[in-house]
Amino acid sequence: MRAYRCKKEVDGTLVNKAMQDIFGNSKEKNGKFEASFPPLVRISVVLTGKKEISVETESRGEDNSAEAIKAYNKFLFEVTGYTAKERKKMAMK
Repeated sequence: MRAYRCKKEVDGTLVNKAMQDIFGNSKEKNGKFEASFPPLVRISVVLTGKKEISVETESRGEDNSAEAIKAYNKFLFEVTGYTAKERKKMAMK
């Protein structure tokens, strides 16, 4: 699982809506939000704090298509408020 800080407070409604909009589906079970996306087998999101989420993805080995990466980055931007470039910079610190 990978943790991501968020600019604003995050709640289940925001995560669920972003998953619905970007991946087309979402289900919540015991505080864990899951969705599937054709290039990805599964994406799971857990709220780990008021301004933090943890994300786990499972993919089909070599099938890391640009479409999947673009959707994943769009989802993270919607939820965290940080672009891929900003998230990379924070991870380097």
